[in-house]
Amino acid sequence: MSALTEDALKEKIKSSPFGAYLLYGEETFLVKVYTDKLVKASVGDAFSDFNLRVFENDDCDLNEIYDSALAVPMMAEGKCVLVRNYPAAEAEDSDLALLKELLADNPPDNCLIFSYPALQPSASEIGEIVKLFNEKGIVVKFGKKQMSDLVKIVESGAKKRGKTFERGVAEYMVSCVGNDLNLLGNELEKVCAYCGETVRRGDVDAVCIKTLEAKVFDMVGELVNGNFDKAFRMLSNLFAKREDEYMILGALISQYTDIYRAKAAVKNSKNAVEVAAAYPSLYKGKDFKLKRSVRPASTMTFEQLDSCLEILADADRALKSTQQDKKQVLEYTLVRLARAGGRKV
Repeated sequence: MSALTEDALKEKIKSSPFGAYLLYGEETFLVKVYTDKLVKASVGDAFSDFNLRVFENDDCDLNEIYDSALAVPMMAEGKCVLVRNYPAAEAEDSDLALLKELLADNPPDNCLIFSYPALQPSASEIGEIVKLFNEKGIVVKFGKKQMSDLVKIVESGAKKRGKTFERGVAEYMVSCVGNDLNLLGNELEKVCAYCGETVRRGDVDAVCIKTLEAKVFDMVGELVNGNFDKAFRMLSNLFAKREDEYMILGALISQYTDIYRAKAAVKNSKNAVEVAAAYPSLYKGKDFKLKRSVRPASTMTFEQLDSCLEILADADRALKSTQQDKKQVLEYTLVRLARAGGRKV
């Protein structure tokens, strides 16, 4: 058959869930969600004990899977054979030949699902299996959602809980929490329980766990605004939470690079979307990083930003090539960044 989009899969499940499916990709949360939907649509609840067979991880014997797929449903329209996290990297030619036979013989009353809700096999590991399902089944690869999709998801989730987001706050929440749907769901639950009828920016700041990238962005914002004491306390909090010093520096470098690009974009009458398009590997679905950098960029000159990037390069060399205390390197770097930005320390 062919590869399906998420929307096409939804329609397929509604019309007829039977067939052979391969569900995989970076967004393992959605892999699990749609695996559960297929199982429920194909066997329901009444006779699931008789008509659902599950194989997992190393217990995925293809001969047993084949026999289960060809079995007759018991007192029901159809049945389901679910194979979770099949070890694709270990599949030999004989296994692939049997899988090809299974896909060709899979009966019309069986929902055969090869699902990867916990593992993310590489393209080389799963390539042959994808090819087989493309020929005889249905392939759905769940990639990470774009910002616009994530905003719709959290807004819809809030609506189901009787809440609404103040303008721009849903995007702010995603930028703080990140694009992992499991984590977003947990943080949405918390913020909806905490807020009134409307989710405001302060509610997100009060209860949501921010990514390291978001924390460093806030720290740089305080630094750029001249609030060195607050920025230094934020750095101390990162140390207290045992954040990796290399990761902190990496986030700092990334943030100042974003500010530089945002400033260059404004100077050349370009918007964030256009700049993001020039760096697809860095900003695909993340043009918000450039949008939020416009404001700090407006308070700094190119000369100041050049100095900041040189300071960060010095810090990178110091962390990698000396025996200096890593925390002291970052503290000294913060002082130098404040001075390079024309701020008093």
